Amino acid sequence: MAFQLDAKFFRRAKKVNRAVEITDNYAVIPAVKDSPEIRVPLPIRRPLTFEEREAELSKRHEEISEIEKLIEVERKRLMERVQSFRDTGVGAADVVVQNLKIRDLIVKRNAISYGEKWIEDIEGLTLKDVFESTRDTRSMGAELYQIKRRVEPITSLYIDLAAAADAAANELEADTIASLVPKKASVVAARAPTPITEEEVKKGAIIAQTKKSFKLKSPSLRPPGQ
Repeated sequence: MAFQLDAKFFRRAKKVNRAVEITDNYAVIPAVKDSPEIRVPLPIRRPLTFEEREAELSKRHEEISEIEKLIEVERKRLMERVQSFRDTGVGAADVVVQNLKIRDLIVKRNAISYGEKWIEDIEGLTLKDVFESTRDTRSMGAELYQIKRRVEPITSLYIDLAAAADAAANELEADTIASLVPKKASVVAARAPTPITEEEVKKGAIIAQTKKSFKLKSPSLRPPGQ
């Protein structure tokens, strides 16, 4: 079973009642009886520089701006299709499809605008806090949750050096394979059969037309035993 540095890893450490040992590059759960040692590589990250963060934010703003332009264009098309449906009574499916297209664009824009979204419960909240009443001070009687958003995700503040190294290695491998493709093509071309001349074609045709005859030995007319 492959482990990662997540909640399951620490639950495993708690289950075997062993403290996690942290080295420079690994988090280790020591071996216990029949359970082997579990070694998980630590994430290797570094904070982004000011220039890198500025470039990342500029890129996000450009993506949001492009999506907002698309939303406006699709909204105009939606109004046209709604008006066409009102006039002719035909094209309800087109209106629904256009609505779904705009919804997907809005979801995409919100995902970029708010990189992280989570829910937290609010404790000790009363009806007075909700309805701004001065009389009703009863508690809610149920759990109440609040949606919170973070504009810039935590992952955009750091760069994963291990992932960057893997991406560079994959790119290098792809370039190496691309450089080997012409060589393979030349080998195939070198192994290609040589063209057949016209004389060889005629010779093969003559051989194919040659008939072979087999002569059977005539049976003897003498009676057996003589």
